[in-house]
Amino acid sequence: MDADLLEDFVELTGSTMAEAMKYMKLCDDDLNAAVGCYFDPAVGRGSGMMGENEEAVRAPIAAFTDQINEQVGVGRMGKRPSIVFEDGDLGALFKAPTDLSFVGTLETAKIKGRNRKKWLLVNVQDKDVFQSQLLNRDLWCLEDVRDVIERHFVFWQIFRDNLEGEHFVKFYKFTEFPCICIIDPNTGEMLKQWGFMSHVDFMKEMHEFTLHYRFESGGRRKSFDFYGLSRVDFMSRDKPSAVPVLEPTPEPLPTPSPPPSPEPESEPEPAPEPALAIPDVPADVQPGTVHVTFRLPDGARHIGVFQQDGGCSELYRWLAIYARMENHNVMTAFPRVLVTDDEDISVKSVVGGGARAMLIVAEKED
Repeated sequence: MDADLLEDFVELTGSTMAEAMKYMKLCDDDLNAAVGCYFDPAVGRGSGMMGENEEAVRAPIAAFTDQINEQVGVGRMGKRPSIVFEDGDLGALFKAPTDLSFVGTLETAKIKGRNRKKWLLVNVQDKDVFQSQLLNRDLWCLEDVRDVIERHFVFWQIFRDNLEGEHFVKFYKFTEFPCICIIDPNTGEMLKQWGFMSHVDFMKEMHEFTLHYRFESGGRRKSFDFYGLSRVDFMSRDKPSAVPVLEPTPEPLPTPSPPPSPEPESEPEPAPEPALAIPDVPADVQPGTVHVTFRLPDGARHIGVFQQDGGCSELYRWLAIYARMENHNVMTAFPRVLVTDDEDISVKSVVGGGARAMLIVAEKED
């Protein structure tokens, strides 16, 4: 029995390996028939269909509405037939994000990115690789992923075997699929490249990218500067500048210094202002808001109410006002990812779409 077919069955149905072996054996290693049999409500799953000790002849499989069409590959040897999901429950489960993806060529996508001041996020799919279908099911359909894409990117999904996909793959020299990359629409340069990505990995990488890059018309720059200098100033700060040479002037004669005056008494430093009282938190979460619990370095916990569409800078402003914590970082609980003090990054994109969330407050390292 083909181990790859068993893994595809488990990925597609979410079942166990034992169930995969039973259904594949029943259907003579036909993946399409086994998947349809698993999802067929008339047949059922588990002991209702295949008992542990059942040896009798089974009833014929009833007709069902889901369709799985096999299409012959594009001529490459050693590849299994492509799996294309059409209308029905399976088709909806693996549906391509047509409402999110830009329709057009690479050049028109870059023009749209320049006009809207957004990066170009490209997903190259391969119909012969099942992970391409998994990206549609487990990543592009998620609400927080779509929110990040709509804020910062023009999304373009293509297939490697169509004309536009072939040109793109040949130009950027891709060899493994599916692949995800970020293109600078101003220069056409590929800034980042990944293969198959999970939800957690994608959100982490997009957070790091938006943290370090800011879009500018005609080019790009990093959002942080060393020593408070721009990239150009930083690269040229040690170069000699054209300074006019002045003639030396004679030094003046020393004059007697006046007697030292008594030092004034130092005034005691004013005590820091106490933090304001934390507003009362309602028991019920209002629509469009999220209750965020801050866990402080000393173990104390405070709860604040924030708008989901508000910027992450509101989190830092709340800590400065109500906890007197200005020299601290805010991080997600799991995985530990730094939350940027940025108005353009929404609270919802960091904490998710839930009604309550927890963030960790830690001192900034020197």
